[in-house]
Amino acid sequence: MRFVLLMIAAVFSLVGTVSAQDPPAETPAVDFVGINGHYRAGRWTAVRFAPIADAVLETTDGDGSTVFYEQDFLGSSNDADAAVFGYCVPGTEAAPLTIRSAGKATATKASSGDQVDTDGLADRSEGSGNGQVALKTRFPEVGTPAEGPAMIPDDMPWVVVFGDPLGIETIGANELLDRDASIAVTRVTEPASIPDHVLGFSGVDMMVVTGSGVGVLEQLSESQGSAIGDWVRGGGQLFVTLGGSAPKTLEASPWLVELLPKSVASSSVVRMDPSGLETFANSQSRLSPFDGWQLPKTIGAGGITLSSVGEALIAGRTSRRIGLPLAVRYTIAMGRVTIVSADLDASPFVDWPERLDLVTKLTGDLLTEDRGEVSSSFRLGGYSDLSGQVRRSLDRFSTKRNVSFSIIALVIAALIALVAPLDYLFVRRVLGNPLLGWATFPVVAILLSIALVIAANPRRTSLATDESNDAAPASEQGEDSLLRANAVEFLDIDGSSQVGRLFRWSYLYSHPAQTVSVTANRSSSLDNISRDIEFQMLGPFGAPGRSMGGIQIDSWSEPLHVPVSPLMSGSDDASHGGGVRLASRIDSLELAPRSSKSIAAQMQFRTTFEVAPMKRRRTSDSLQGSLVNPLDVDLLDSMLIYQQMVYLLPTRFPAGATVKEIDRMRQKNFRWQLSRQRALESSSQTEAWDVTRSDRPERLAEMLMFHDVVGGADYTGLQNEILGQLDMTDLLTKEQCILVGRCADPWLTLGVKTTSDGADSGNDSANAFATPVGETQSWVRVILPVKEVRR
Repeated sequence: MRFVLLMIAAVFSLVGTVSAQDPPAETPAVDFVGINGHYRAGRWTAVRFAPIADAVLETTDGDGSTVFYEQDFLGSSNDADAAVFGYCVPGTEAAPLTIRSAGKATATKASSGDQVDTDGLADRSEGSGNGQVALKTRFPEVGTPAEGPAMIPDDMPWVVVFGDPLGIETIGANELLDRDASIAVTRVTEPASIPDHVLGFSGVDMMVVTGSGVGVLEQLSESQGSAIGDWVRGGGQLFVTLGGSAPKTLEASPWLVELLPKSVASSSVVRMDPSGLETFANSQSRLSPFDGWQLPKTIGAGGITLSSVGEALIAGRTSRRIGLPLAVRYTIAMGRVTIVSADLDASPFVDWPERLDLVTKLTGDLLTEDRGEVSSSFRLGGYSDLSGQVRRSLDRFSTKRNVSFSIIALVIAALIALVAPLDYLFVRRVLGNPLLGWATFPVVAILLSIALVIAANPRRTSLATDESNDAAPASEQGEDSLLRANAVEFLDIDGSSQVGRLFRWSYLYSHPAQTVSVTANRSSSLDNISRDIEFQMLGPFGAPGRSMGGIQIDSWSEPLHVPVSPLMSGSDDASHGGGVRLASRIDSLELAPRSSKSIAAQMQFRTTFEVAPMKRRRTSDSLQGSLVNPLDVDLLDSMLIYQQMVYLLPTRFPAGATVKEIDRMRQKNFRWQLSRQRALESSSQTEAWDVTRSDRPERLAEMLMFHDVVGGADYTGLQNEILGQLDMTDLLTKEQCILVGRCADPWLTLGVKTTSDGADSGNDSANAFATPVGETQSWVRVILPVKEVRR
């Protein structure tokens, strides 16, 4: 009885102590994950929450390793109480998300909004050695996007809509078969869900703007509008309806006015005849005349010719029978903007049965339900996307000794023979003492193990033999830390808008267990042509799943810590008028023995040089005149692509060199060139694509750059969803051509520094990093305008 009374007194004492403590400080709640709760695994994702001091986002990558993303909130609101956007890369479905405060400041109150806490986690104000835990939650699971927050699979197109979705959300849905829509549609209903940086739109396939979305558009901040514009210039696809509500739409979205040609933004409303839309959509339903936006044009010998870079998709006329295009596709840097001169979300199109057919025809293959059959390719290669084959190619290193299965079988047979019959015969017949088998057996096993270990030692290569490692420190010259890095990179430059982007996918391999720091360093050639760098990011890339052929490994061992400091905006180095040189890095990357890590570097910038346009005769589809290499590097295996034709340039196209007469170069059908098709006496032969091969990086790079030219999945048997932004097939228009070449030296290099227990973690000197040995496929594409001449 006395014991029970003592326990009750202790409980009351504890309750009194807890109640006497100060109440816990309020901690932030997550307002939005991704865009209205929609995101893709393995892509940069926005997380909106109330600001805290020195915020760090913690999640896991595709390998299950813990990653810390330090935030700087560049471009965020000046209001201290306003919510801010953080950016991270969730590697898996329902990946954990922890928001930490690295400082000692108390978190502020959360802003209004629904908290995304899919599994009910509510662990708050929890101390940790990595900072104060402000919030624990998880990213949403795979689900139906129309019903709420969900992860969007790679094989499902993702469309973000401002206004009416125009029926896109119903594509593939069937109530009788209980089948959900095959298109993920995110309808933006409040401006707070739109990220303030272009990274937040990673994974979005298309954006739709209609007149009914003016209420949201006019509330977007300047940084949010700039992020959408940067996304379009970097390769995004925008679909806009401009009818009678066009003045309000353009006034509410200054970023859209900056994207469009001046002649389009300053046009006016005119009464249009709907017959052109009826014919294009094969409609049997009549439409009444409507108010449309007058898209500029000039009349030439070939009919409607746009006065700016663009392609007329639908020819029409006004109610006064004056010819005007009803739909036009403009090329904006690496992106596309499709404009329909009608309010498809208003009368008379709301009840038009063919409205969705019109939209799907104007957007190409993006909104089609048939995405191509890849099941057989998945059975052969273990992946359904072209990125899976690239991943397999990059994850091949000369350090690894490739041993065939027959050699392994012979080793096993020899081991069995040595420890069993040979050892028995030697002991019984030669030595005549069976007890000696207790000594010969372990000796044979040890000697054989030593021989196998020696044979399995990696091939060592001195770092000094790498020509790209001349700047390596003397302490590391002549040594081999057994670090290797294979990479493929693409530098794209638009000569008209002076916009550039770079994507580099690297695999970093370590033979022994090591802890390293990685930094991305621009070459001098890239510094010479880049200015006003919008962002430069370095982080993990890829996710487990069917697309890339990865598998999720749940490990209970100590997780890998990869803190990433994203510098998302700012000027270049001091020579360009800025302060600190913009760079991105990864610290404390732990590599297990004989393991590799996938890392991607992304960059978007403005270029410093202008290019001269190519010339084309009005009555011909062939180019003429001279071609100058505008870069300060030599181009290998270069070619000039114009529409369906390719001009094969010299094997080495020196920097600044000139091809005087481009029409004298060897010409070939570009599709035949990519598919290695050759004409025979009475037929033609095409080289079939082998999804299992990983020893032809040049062919993989060509497919990544122009996958749809050869038919896409119909030719390769693989989708191109994850790296689809690299495909420039849609940019092969009549108004521009593309100069393509391979470079001997990379534009961006990875600097790696081996650390031990965080030693020298604060040493940011570039001389402390060395470039690991490896194979790099470096390509550059320059988009050149084409000018029409009379003769």
